[in-house]
Amino acid sequence: MQVKFTLSNIIRGDAAQLDQLFQAAAVPSPATVLRSHTAEKVCKYLLKPEQFDVALAVHINQLQAVIIPKIAQDDGFYLNAENPLRQLFSALINRAVSWYPRESKSSQQFLEKLTTLVKKLDQSSSEQVNAASNEFRDWLEAEAKRSAMLESRLCETEINSFKTLSAECNVLELINAALANKPFPVELQTGVANTLKSELLHSYFTAGQDNPFWRTWQRLLPLLGKVFATIATPEMSSEDSQVLYRTIPALLNELERSLTIQISNPESYRQWVEVLSEQLMLTIKKQPIHCSIFNDLKYPVGFENLNTRVTTDILQQSDSIQEGDWILFTNENQLVIRCKLALKNSETSQLLFVDDTGRKVMNKNAQDFAVCVATGIAKKMTPVNAEEIITKILQALIDLYEQKKNQSKVQKNASDAKALAETQLQIQAELTQKKEREEEEKKRVVQELGARRAAAQKALAEAAAIAEERAQRAAELKLAQEKERLQLEAEQAAENLQRIQLANINISALNLGARVELIQNGEAVRCKLAVIIAATGKYIFSDNIGRKIAEFQREQLVQALLNNQLTLLNNGDSFDDQLVKVIRGLRKDIS
Repeated sequence: MQVKFTLSNIIRGDAAQLDQLFQAAAVPSPATVLRSHTAEKVCKYLLKPEQFDVALAVHINQLQAVIIPKIAQDDGFYLNAENPLRQLFSALINRAVSWYPRESKSSQQFLEKLTTLVKKLDQSSSEQVNAASNEFRDWLEAEAKRSAMLESRLCETEINSFKTLSAECNVLELINAALANKPFPVELQTGVANTLKSELLHSYFTAGQDNPFWRTWQRLLPLLGKVFATIATPEMSSEDSQVLYRTIPALLNELERSLTIQISNPESYRQWVEVLSEQLMLTIKKQPIHCSIFNDLKYPVGFENLNTRVTTDILQQSDSIQEGDWILFTNENQLVIRCKLALKNSETSQLLFVDDTGRKVMNKNAQDFAVCVATGIAKKMTPVNAEEIITKILQALIDLYEQKKNQSKVQKNASDAKALAETQLQIQAELTQKKEREEEEKKRVVQELGARRAAAQKALAEAAAIAEERAQRAAELKLAQEKERLQLEAEQAAENLQRIQLANINISALNLGARVELIQNGEAVRCKLAVIIAATGKYIFSDNIGRKIAEFQREQLVQALLNNQLTLLNNGDSFDDQLVKVIRGLRKDIS
């Protein structure tokens, strides 16, 4: 008795239906063979080597070797998301994909726990396997909580650090933009790097760029850069001198007013301003000033490339990566570092990355990270969806059963047609033999009559013999013609059967996206297979923009193919091809 299998019922836990599916789809092989093959396929997709660090390859292979037989013996793995083996898979994959070798206790402990788990799975009973799985998952859960706590504390610390470093970078940007690589009095350079930088940083923290002290030096620094650059010119023109004589008094007045602004260390600042004022007065007095090139002040580590410029498209690629996403970084030694984006601080454009233990791996500004993404140095990890993979594998089993069922029908029809042809040939052969026996009996009678009347009726006997010969030839000719007719009918029946079988095979091979050409109202229309409703055997075709063109039952499709009303252009992608495309799409998300 044929059974209708429903994927939704199996996923919801219909163990009896899943067992029947394994039995039916495995024919003529034992169901255990199909269960083992299916378990191998599950492990192949869930434990793909490319999603783990190469250092885990040996451990993953050992795990597959011991866990495949366990899955093959436990249909609950496919039916229940709470199944111990399935929960173990999910927990293990979530941790393993983020692991990479480091000289840390946590890194080594993961390998030790994984090795112990593999040994227990290989040597234990089902109860012991469940206990080992629970113990391993409990350890992973504890590690995850510890990592989350460390990550949370780190983020709080880094947010304050980002603000401090961002403020320092703004101060350095202000100073460097005005003075870097320009002549500046040697006596003042240390004060700029220490006293002025410190007071600007204090003012920025106090009230940001609206602070009076900050606004004052926003005006003064560019003017000082121009003044001392002019002073250092070997042959200053009279026009430049006039500009200096007009600018310097205004600068001195501005410096005098800056002393009245509240700052953190007024005495140190006052002394530095006095030295600066003296240097400006020397210029008015036309006395020489000892100047040298002011080297740009260095930015904090990790903030050196704040002026990196990237296109909007590149920035958009990195903007799609959010906090919690795992990233693969390839360093200069081609080693892959697996880390999570723990903090994306839009105020400072800084990103914080941590490892699977919640410890800091690196900081990067948004521009540098965008360049890393665009060049392939950084790639987003795409997690494996166990539920989706198991669903696809179960659907593949149902498809395999349906395919075998259709093949069985075709074979039965062919066998019935062959038996019918053989029966017809046998009946015809019996009729022929009967006729031959009747002819032989007639010959004997005629020969006896001829022998009796040979003397008197020689002429009549000769005529009878000629007539008999002609009748025999006619009978033989008729027999030969009848044999030829029967053979032709048998060949035609076989050919028709073969065409029906081929049409059924071609229809069974159709996949979603298959291209066909239909004859509608005497015109050829090209369309693609959009929907296959396995439950009703209905096939729906649409044009390239998704509009419905036609729908057929399976038997109608077969008849249309036989009547040349439908032409197959291609079969579309198979399940494996579609799965490859899905995985390839997931990989594209990384790149």
